[in-house]
Amino acid sequence: MKQLWILLFAIPLLAGSYKAKIEPIEKVTISAEKAGRIVTLDQSDELKTVDKTVLVIDHALESEELANDKTKLKLLENQIMIKQRQYNRIKDLKGQSLFTKERYLNELLALKLQREDLKNRIAALEDTIAKKRIDVHGKYLKKLYVRKGAYVGPGAKLMDLEDLSGSRIILYLDAGDLKKVQNAPLFIDGKRDHGYRIEKIARTTDANYISSYRVELVKKGEAPFGKVVTVRIGEER
Repeated sequence: MKQLWILLFAIPLLAGSYKAKIEPIEKVTISAEKAGRIVTLDQSDELKTVDKTVLVIDHALESEELANDKTKLKLLENQIMIKQRQYNRIKDLKGQSLFTKERYLNELLALKLQREDLKNRIAALEDTIAKKRIDVHGKYLKKLYVRKGAYVGPGAKLMDLEDLSGSRIILYLDAGDLKKVQNAPLFIDGKRDHGYRIEKIARTTDANYISSYRVELVKKGEAPFGKVVTVRIGEER
């Protein structure tokens, strides 16, 4: 039965007519980029539109290291400033040996190199911490794959999100209908004034429906998600 249902969406009912389902305009699966234990997650957020930090993976160690490195950076900046002043005072003095001038310069360059290494480390820590937080803004949390307290590794599925601010209809057209889809009127459940526009038209056949071409229609605003509609290309009979 499942195979027959899939075929229903791939094969036209009659010439120029297709069945399709109204889907959210965007669907995405969020996976973990960093490993760790989940310390923040509210299971009741599932099946709700959320605007918050939904999930946090433990980053206490990284946060402590980040604070320490930022303190070290401030101290290092002061050292560089002092060493720069010292070098500026002697670099043009004829009474100072070349050896002394080069020593001051090398010390200054070494401090600057340490600063760059420390900045790179700080940036890496900030990136890790950011990737251990999942902030969701105005999206529908369709499914949670994990629970608070669970340990996750990189690549583990965390959640499915959907954008309900618009809708999408995906069609798989035969070659004949593909040629006329941009110029012929589109009827959805018999209505021409439906608000959908063509967003994408495939130039090659689909990987699954090997004799069909994928075409996507989109529309902003609320929609009856999950509803199966009939899309006709060309004038209604």
